[in-house]
Amino acid sequence: SLGVHQRTLPPSPVIAVLKTLSRLLPSHGILTPIEHSEEYSCPPSSTRNFSGRWPLSTANMLLDLTSNIIPSDILSNRVDALIEGLASLLVIMGDRDEVVPYDSVQRWFDSVTKLRKNTGEKKLITLKNGRHIFMHERSSVVFVDSLFQWLNTHASQELKLS
Repeated sequence: SLGVHQRTLPPSPVIAVLKTLSRLLPSHGILTPIEHSEEYSCPPSSTRNFSGRWPLSTANMLLDLTSNIIPSDILSNRVDALIEGLASLLVIMGDRDEVVPYDSVQRWFDSVTKLRKNTGEKKLITLKNGRHIFMHERSSVVFVDSLFQWLNTHASQELKLS
């Protein structure tokens, strides 16, 4: 994740209360997001994924990660340093993602393409009208086609190198 839309976060006083509750009742799901795994389960009938309200401790950790740690890592170029030298990079993003800001991903991708040691192919595929969970939407066809085309191209290149 490269950030989170501010509109998806509750007001600051609510966050403060939830952070306190997460220390007292870490496994309870009070006012936390509801996980709808049927949106991304593959196959759709799978029951392997968690469904229901997130435990407070999980919600608190994800909030801290997406609101503080990752933006700080991006500003300090730590994320870029971790991927410098990659042979290739594919990023697939929905332009209507309601959770991760598209402009954050675009800015990060632009900075990655300018890294000195990255000589491999880098590609950002934007799924028109794609949301955060796009596996069961029309855009998933573009996603799957793009992914397999990328894998076929780059897997064959890797095999030639080894």
